[in-house]
Amino acid sequence: MPSLAPRVQVHLTKLMSYFADKSFMKDQVREFSLALKDIARDLAFLGSPRYPLRELALIFPQHQKFIDALEDVSVPFNVDAVEKERAMERFLRNLENADISPELKQVFAGRIEDYRVILKMLGNFGTPCFYEQCRKLYGTSLESAEGEALQTFIGKIPKFCLPDQSRRRLKGEEAIGYLRDRLTETFNGADFEVRASSSLLADSSAGRRVLKLNPHKEFTTGQLDILLVHEGWVHLGTSINGAYQEENPWLGTWAPRTTLLQEGLAVTTELMTGTMTLERWEKIVLRHLATSMAERGSSVREVYEYLRHQRIEDLDAFKLALRIFRGVPFEGGMAFTKELLYLHGMVELLNYLGRHRAEVKSFFVGKISFEEHLLLSGPATQFKAQVRYFPGELDAPVTRERLGSLMELASGIFNHGFHSASK
Repeated sequence: MPSLAPRVQVHLTKLMSYFADKSFMKDQVREFSLALKDIARDLAFLGSPRYPLRELALIFPQHQKFIDALEDVSVPFNVDAVEKERAMERFLRNLENADISPELKQVFAGRIEDYRVILKMLGNFGTPCFYEQCRKLYGTSLESAEGEALQTFIGKIPKFCLPDQSRRRLKGEEAIGYLRDRLTETFNGADFEVRASSSLLADSSAGRRVLKLNPHKEFTTGQLDILLVHEGWVHLGTSINGAYQEENPWLGTWAPRTTLLQEGLAVTTELMTGTMTLERWEKIVLRHLATSMAERGSSVREVYEYLRHQRIEDLDAFKLALRIFRGVPFEGGMAFTKELLYLHGMVELLNYLGRHRAEVKSFFVGKISFEEHLLLSGPATQFKAQVRYFPGELDAPVTRERLGSLMELASGIFNHGFHSASK
């Protein structure tokens, strides 16, 4: 009987080769992820938008104090466009010959495509070209399959909204402390920071590991719970989870194509958990309608007046009008169409969950788009990503029941699916 030793050695050699190949592939994915992160750095302009301040002051002299805190459109963004373009060219050349899966190559190439569009937007801030590029990333109300179905859907959502019955009102450090305490119920306190920011066009925003809150505004605890769910659990949570992905660090890096899913997930989570109030829902709808108005020709002044007539406070109406006109001329006919993605993303998510029988938890792996999620969910991809943090409330029976009702509503109204013009 022949000895087993040579045969065992052959198998061991093959096994070592297999593990070496797998290790090499993982190293390549990590290297491409780090390169992607470097390219994405400084391309997120949403936190510091520029406006033609002299023109803005002429239109809105009553908001001069707020305008004085903004940056003028003449202030350049701290981005070396030539070097960024070279880095992207190098990235794509290396990607072509890389020994990684076709699915990941598609993911990486798609994100580079996004960053190229962003780079063009930064170079054309305040011009019609900015709007043209914006539509490539976020779509438009002019071409999306909205119509009567979306209006019907919008009208059905109030039955899922609950009144804000909270009595406590908090501001400044008290409000920040409340959010910090609530976040530590889900996240390790060492993984995030809550701090004040007064330079926001919104009440709150989340970065990679930081949640920022307007310290000058008073909030009920119910309003803070909305921010906890939307900005904390979803936006901050997916950033933190993405940062913990050792094999796929790219999940911790933002790309415009992830925004549709991110905003859809955030709004859906508000509804699932019962934190969404009717007032909050009406503001989300108004944001959508006002963006559509701007695209159809309304000027920044007309959009502002429309918002004021909808019982929105003057400064809040001004801030929302500025959000809608980020990067585009004030005359109308253009808008920063990211503001459409709250509704578009929500409908897309509810339909996606039904079509693909996906679990909400799978979207918390990091910053991911619908297309990337679908691409990497196939059995042939061997894609593995762990969700480090997931709010336990999202697994509660009442929460899952609400989600099921929302999915049933969406599938009944959009029985042929919903396809916005965004990625």
